Amino acid sequence: PYPSPMVQESERWIEIDLQAQKVRVYEGITLVNEYEAGTGANQDPQTTTYRGIFEITSKYKGPVETAPGVYVTNVLEFDPEHGNGIHSLPMDKDGNILDERLGQPVTAGCVRVGEVTRVYDFAYLGMTVWVH
Repeated sequence: PYPSPMVQESERWIEIDLQAQKVRVYEGITLVNEYEAGTGANQDPQTTTYRGIFEITSKYKGPVETAPGVYVTNVLEFDPEHGNGIHSLPMDKDGNILDERLGQPVTAGCVRVGEVTRVYDFAYLGMTVWVH
């Protein structure tokens, strides 16, 4: 169920399963953990989580303002062409969660994860990200 031969036997990588709304982290073919996620709201180009094989191109703790008054942390960018990445639930400037929804397509294309710190700590620059 993984992007073979894109990953080596012991290589860590991330799977984003759009149908299941899950982010899974692997070491080779071994599933390390699975997290509930929220992905792009629909097929509009502005709100789509694009399918494909990507790699993490930047990694930063944040917080970063993604829309007026909306902040996210633990950002892992993997699709710079479309501005998509993995990050925290959206919050206000004081860290209060604005939208807790997971397990459904609800974002503008990014992948939100409630336990994003675990994914962030697992990830490294250049890591393979498979979105399907």
